[in-house]
Amino acid sequence: MKLSTTLVLTFCAGVAAFVAGHLTQRETTPEAAAPETRRPASLPRAKPSRGSRDSATAVQALGKYAACSREFSAKNAALLTSDERLELLANGALASDFGNQAAMLCGLISTLTKYEMAEAMSILGGIQDRGNHQSQEVWDSLWKQWGRVDPEGCLADFGENAVSKSPTDSRNVMLGWLEINADAALAWAQKPGKAPLEATAAALAISRNANGDLKQLESAILKLPADGLTSKACLEDYFDLASLAGKDQTAATIYQQVPAALRPAAWSVAARRIGYGDSAAAKAWVSEHAADPGRNYDGITDLFNSLTHEDPAGTARWAAQLPYSAASDRVHPAFLPVRRWLQRDPAAADAWLKTQSPDAPWVPPASR
Repeated sequence: MKLSTTLVLTFCAGVAAFVAGHLTQRETTPEAAAPETRRPASLPRAKPSRGSRDSATAVQALGKYAACSREFSAKNAALLTSDERLELLANGALASDFGNQAAMLCGLISTLTKYEMAEAMSILGGIQDRGNHQSQEVWDSLWKQWGRVDPEGCLADFGENAVSKSPTDSRNVMLGWLEINADAALAWAQKPGKAPLEATAAALAISRNANGDLKQLESAILKLPADGLTSKACLEDYFDLASLAGKDQTAATIYQQVPAALRPAAWSVAARRIGYGDSAAAKAWVSEHAADPGRNYDGITDLFNSLTHEDPAGTARWAAQLPYSAASDRVHPAFLPVRRWLQRDPAAADAWLKTQSPDAPWVPPASR
């Protein structure tokens, strides 16, 4: 939603007052001689800003708040010390309207240094944890800026146990890195040993390097370990790109066109995308390809959840016929629908279970 003129003017006037106040104080207090000494001892010291500290220039620029924009805000945020930027960030994060947050914070975030990123995330996350959520645009800006100033350091925290981070976050980090040094980003992406969220970031670098050329992307994926997470993540981009090649490029047809070496990694991608459409078609595809290399029921839990919600009895009967291996499948695909069926219609479910082998992995112990 577009901000009203009144809100924009009010915000810009507030920023002008904030900066003018701090710059004026800096000129009249002993702290002006060492503006960076107020950094918390637990964090790395921020390098001094190279921007002008001329308060008259800053106030004059900020006085033109009618022309306020994110670029304008970023320009003037660079005049502040590290502590002042973080204080302004905390003030802006208290705004309840997402549009106001973005107008106040996105330009400011684009000026943060690598030494400020961890504390900036702590500020935004702390305020969000206490009840005032930050807009997706604000978080996207934070991750992109982190990718510009310290991509490898940031992505190192996207490990196996990354808390409150998403594939979108990791890909935004990569977007920032690609802006600054695409060659270094690609070199990092091609290295093995990525955790899941790191792999999604790596996939973006590899797919962007293909410049929309499906064959080039295919060749790049084939150079990766076939069973690696980066290869699987790249196939999401591969299916996206292939689907734009023609009106008949469905997930099912793309799966058939994928080179045999990549098809095991493509199984879950195809099944999941087919599941977004017609339920009957999804069930038919899974049944047809359940014996293919790379079958992964865990990768299509959303499909099983959707089918179970629609028809637990029919889904239980269908899933019970699917092939299963205790060595490779974490749980039998009929496990969930059988239990949902027992909840909705226990008499009918019990009657059907009595026709099943007591040793079947979908038969609860109480029904044996």
